Amino acid sequence: MLPRPVYRPPMVRPGYLAALSASLLLSSAAIATAQPEGSEVELDEDPAPATGDETGGEEDPDSPLIGDAPVDTGPTAPAQRKAGYPIAEVERPITLPDFTSEVRLDARLFPDPLDAEFGLRARYGITRQAQIGVRYSIGGFYNDGKGTDDKATFNTGKSVALEFQFLVQDWIAPRVTVPMYVDPFAIGMTLGGHMKFKILDKLALVGFEDVVGFRLNEKFLPDLDSERYNEAAADAVAINEITSKGFLRFDGGVMYQAKPNLAVGGRFGVTFNDFSDDDAATSLRLQVQHTPRKMLDLIGQLGWLALDDNNTFHVSAALAVRI
Repeated sequence: MLPRPVYRPPMVRPGYLAALSASLLLSSAAIATAQPEGSEVELDEDPAPATGDETGGEEDPDSPLIGDAPVDTGPTAPAQRKAGYPIAEVERPITLPDFTSEVRLDARLFPDPLDAEFGLRARYGITRQAQIGVRYSIGGFYNDGKGTDDKATFNTGKSVALEFQFLVQDWIAPRVTVPMYVDPFAIGMTLGGHMKFKILDKLALVGFEDVVGFRLNEKFLPDLDSERYNEAAADAVAINEITSKGFLRFDGGVMYQAKPNLAVGGRFGVTFNDFSDDDAATSLRLQVQHTPRKMLDLIGQLGWLALDDNNTFHVSAALAVRI
């Protein structure tokens, strides 16, 4: 039986091993010298995916826009209109805002002969343009000449009126008034083109509230400002005297807003009584209006119904409250 062969590893010469080790050490030193200490190794960026979009992504029409591009936020609410009733008279609309009411108490005094007249009026804004109103002559304190003495007494008013006004433009609102007297029954109508035209920031042209008035029956045209006139006209009808058929009036002026809550103005007018220029009256009056609160007005006036008749000089005051 032959002896089993024994495996022996090849012999490595010591000189060859030393030369290989020296070569490895020199290669490591060269790599360390070429790469600075602590620096990062730059890697090549991955290639962008092939698309038709230059930005590197696919275009999605439904995707939201970012950056400076406009973004559609949906429908926007309309601009809000200024709310509230202005304090300044020149800034106020002619008709009241919708669902707003105003009550006004008037007092007018003629010194010679003594005649104090009182009236009450109210108006209500149905819409921003449409307005209704009612007036009542409370009565007058004067001497009616029917007593045995010359003392003034209070005479209860018997006249009422219904009004309707519509704002056609911001500066004009035609008005129709139907005045009535109770006993004897008399009825009439007055038409006007109430105007307030703002020409400057604090100045407005005003006037023409009642341009023409006429009676609708054979009695007379009631006057809502004077129970004394109405009583005299009723007495004339009782004895079949001829009464006025109506009037034609051109009355206008200016209103100046001196302060936010203070306005002053003047009015000048010509009235043709019974539609005749033979009995024309030239009127003049001055007015001051103070608004201490947003819902409150204090008004004062003085003037003449006819400049050629001093008995028509009068002073008046009014208090208006809005709700």
